Amino acid sequence: MKGFTHFISATALASCVPGATAYAVEHTSYIIVLGGVFGILPDTLDFKLNKFLHKYDVMHEPAAEPDPDEIAATIARAIERAAAEQRQVNLHTHTIKLGADLWRQYSIVMDHTRREVVVKIGPIVNTGKVPQAGSEYRGKTVGRAKVACAFQQTYQTETHVSIFSGPSFGFIPKQGVVEVHFIPWHRSWSHSLTLAALCGAVVWGIVALWYGTWLYPGWMFGAVVALGMATHIIEDQFGHLGSNLFFPFTKERSRGTKSMHSGDAMPNFLTVWLSVALLFWNMYRAHSAVQYPVHISALSYFLYVVAIPTALLLMGSALMNASASAAVVTAPAGAAQAETEDEEDEAG
Repeated sequence: MKGFTHFISATALASCVPGATAYAVEHTSYIIVLGGVFGILPDTLDFKLNKFLHKYDVMHEPAAEPDPDEIAATIARAIERAAAEQRQVNLHTHTIKLGADLWRQYSIVMDHTRREVVVKIGPIVNTGKVPQAGSEYRGKTVGRAKVACAFQQTYQTETHVSIFSGPSFGFIPKQGVVEVHFIPWHRSWSHSLTLAALCGAVVWGIVALWYGTWLYPGWMFGAVVALGMATHIIEDQFGHLGSNLFFPFTKERSRGTKSMHSGDAMPNFLTVWLSVALLFWNMYRAHSAVQYPVHISALSYFLYVVAIPTALLLMGSALMNASASAAVVTAPAGAAQAETEDEEDEAG
């Protein structure tokens, strides 16, 4: 999910920690916001630290007039190197920047059934990934390279390289097959429930030392922090990459449920809506006893703020998906495009 979705959902669940919302009201405290801050910490660690500490064996930068065969061969050789040396080989392939807001798009397909890498050079796009009219590549547009060993995708077979820094891949040999891992530095130790518990314990200790008492309110701050981080990690499990849930006791990312992509509009919007509804309800409960004589029925609130809007959103989404599916069926052959994702789309 996107950063704001992680922030607001972690804040909302932090408000469910017993006493946290009342403490925020009585002491004008930002305690529940602290949950939101730690809710975006895992991705902050990855994209501001872990990404730059990650070491690469191969760094490929295509020319302004790219050769698709060269790009495909570079990737194929990296896969073969992992098999030959029996160790993880990390590769980063750069984007093709042509100006301040212009990029030459290309796609990478690692077809494990055919044991080949296919690279297709696409049009020029802007930072919003909008293709520029008349910018189709005039040189060779498709390049192929055979891979001399068996390999297996763990994410998706096609990746679009468009803007910013470009994607990273980790090639890991396992039992005679090289596994292809997309952005291997993402959702590793930073997305661990173990780290969430550790951060909660550390914050508990700091608050306890500050107030001179070990139980209250230290445990509450610790629970808010741990729950905020855990919310982010659990939400990410609904995606494709998964996370290394119990680092350092586990060494690899566990597979996600593949229910959604981080940039999908409906899951993000629905999560934000439900989080705001939960947050408002908990704040109302904390304030109403003293300051607000107006009574809001829990059943009415649930029906009109949660159940009915959620049902309408899901019905609208289903109708839109059905319409899109019908359009794909009636489109000319080859008009449909495989679902892909860039590194920057997986920031959540």
